[in-house]
Parts: sequence; C-alpha cells; structure tokens
Amino acid sequence: MEVTVKVNYKNENLQRLRQAANLSQSQMAKAAGVNQRIYQYYEQGVKDVSKAQLSTLLKICNTLGCRLSEIVTDPETVDLLKSYEK
Repeated sequence: MEVTVKVNYKNENLQRLRQAANLSQSQMAKAAGVNQRIYQYYEQGVKDVSKAQLSTLLKICNTLGCRLSEIVTDPETVDLLKSYEK
C-alpha cells in the first residue's frame, strides 16, 4: 500500500499583501518580474515560497513593500529573519 502526503503551504499573507496593493496575481508577477504561474503556486501553496531563490523573494518583497519575514512560511526561517531584522 502506498501512502501519499501532500503538504500545503498556502500563503495567506502573500495573498493579503498583494490584495492590499490592489494587484491581480498577473499584475503582481509582472511588476516583480516573476513567472506568473510560479507566483500563483506560491500563493496557493503548491510551492513553498520559503524555498524560492533569494532574488525572487526580494523581487516580491520590493514590489509589495514588505519584509521577507512577512511572506515566508517556514517557522525556523521566520524566527531567523525576525532576529536578523532587529
């Protein structure tokens, strides 16, 4: 018997920040210079944004005017970033 586990990293903060900036997913991806499908995957949780390249994360943060700690989902990374940002 094979068991498959799907981990979901839905990123509600990323979605909230994008909506607060009055951007659609396609507008956001274009403004950040990020592939639209990949951006959608980050928001939907298909891909974990915490595993993205640093340059991609910074493009997203610069476009949204937010801190990296506001969009990553990995608890250890969030803690490290909060300590770093002090």
